[in-house]
Amino acid sequence: MTVSEHFPELAAWQVRIIGTDLSGTVIKQAERGAYTQLQVNRGMPAPLLVKYFERKGMEFHIRPEIKRRVEFRPANLVAPWPTMPTVDLVLMRNVLIYFQPARAQAVLAQLARTLGDGGLLLLGGCEVLRAVPQGLRV
Repeated sequence: MTVSEHFPELAAWQVRIIGTDLSGTVIKQAERGAYTQLQVNRGMPAPLLVKYFERKGMEFHIRPEIKRRVEFRPANLVAPWPTMPTVDLVLMRNVLIYFQPARAQAVLAQLARTLGDGGLLLLGGCEVLRAVPQGLRV
């Protein structure tokens, strides 16, 4: 939705988004793309809900043109990572704050290897970089 909403010039591009989570339940819910009223009320602005979702009974389903751009994969950041393509952008929000500093540094080092040249890592406001791993620039 963010790409469609804020970068319409990318409509003709083949934008591929990979969403990951540790929880298989979360992955299945995201793949299904259907949410309850309570779920969409937790931060989904009404104009975006109307524009990008279709109501089906008691659920809101993400529109197919948005859904087809996203692929979901299970990933455990502290275990060996699944094969991932080189990426241009990683968004990580409120993840590193749960790790001990050494583990957080190991995760960041792995992310650095996943990012392509000129790739960006955007962290949430609560994340703290104690040191910048090799391969990342601030």
